[in-house]
Amino acid sequence: MILKAGLIATAALLGFSSFAIADTAAGIKALADRNYATAYRELKLAADAGDPAAQANLALMYAKGLGIEHDMPEAMRLAQLAAIKGNAQAELFLGMTYAKGWGVEQNYAEASHWYQMAADQGDTRAQTEIASLYEDGFGVGQDYKVAAIYYRSAADKGLAKAEYNLADLMERGKGLKRDMPQAFSWYLKAAKQGYAPAQEKVSEMYASGTGVKTDAQQAYFWSTLAAKQNEKNAERRLAMLGAKLSADQASEVRQSAANWKPSVK
Repeated sequence: MILKAGLIATAALLGFSSFAIADTAAGIKALADRNYATAYRELKLAADAGDPAAQANLALMYAKGLGIEHDMPEAMRLAQLAAIKGNAQAELFLGMTYAKGWGVEQNYAEASHWYQMAADQGDTRAQTEIASLYEDGFGVGQDYKVAAIYYRSAADKGLAKAEYNLADLMERGKGLKRDMPQAFSWYLKAAKQGYAPAQEKVSEMYASGTGVKTDAQQAYFWSTLAAKQNEKNAERRLAMLGAKLSADQASEVRQSAANWKPSVK
């Protein structure tokens, strides 16, 4: 009810029909529930009426072939219509499409434009992606300080990938002062959300005593979690880490890992 009321209020401000907004709310809910037939029906009605949120979500359905035939030209058409109206989800979609070369020629400059538009609206995923472009110098001039600013903005809002990438810059001293304890803290935040690369990094830091006191059991624990997600090198390192523990200690850690659940932000 809150979502629908908010969308209808937005409709009054932007000039969209409240019926179109109601269709959008129903379509978004159906899409989340993977009821693609209903999602398509409701979103198509609202998208045809000009609602940008419906256009953005319908673009996603076409791009991924969710309940309908995969159609990137149509996905791009809808996303561009929504992005022109300032829809951050559509701007992010266009950024990713150009960055990855999905159905279009890869173009980092164009990707950076759309990522920037969405990032300026506070979209954490877009902030993380534009930060990556600044870090690597793709489509924009390489600038670690700007990358760090965008990573921190998204990390402060709890996005695990941004937390991990910010920690990586801190570890390397790129764009900000090298600070291993702080880097460990950010890696741990991402690890607790279930981000596998961060889990393996936390394990590595516990094992070596980098930025945190050495703890063989914690190292084994976090590599066990990372290995469950097939994180690179985690499975290989488990044997080495397990050799430092007694059989009882290793068993206790594996039980803790089996019961572990990621934090939700």
